[in-house]
Amino acid sequence: MKTLGINLNRKPSFTEVWYEGSVEYDDEFYRFWLVEPQDSDYEPEVRWFNSSIPKEVRSTYTEIVNMFKQIQDDRRKAKDRGDIQSY
Repeated sequence: MKTLGINLNRKPSFTEVWYEGSVEYDDEFYRFWLVEPQDSDYEPEVRWFNSSIPKEVRSTYTEIVNMFKQIQDDRRKAKDRGDIQSY
């Protein structure tokens, strides 16, 4: 007889912040969420609103994540300089 056990922590491991965005391709807009895990080593990820996304749009995944990281880095630098009006 085989046994199966499932364990689930009662306390969250981390939280996420979700940002909405879109990609325009061939006069159509494809919406996505960029999910940023908080207090963890996980990388941000892109989740599409719909399942039928053209491969050309899906291929922007890395570009979207890199753009987000650059924006976050620029915000940190502005904050470190005390230039809070920039962001």
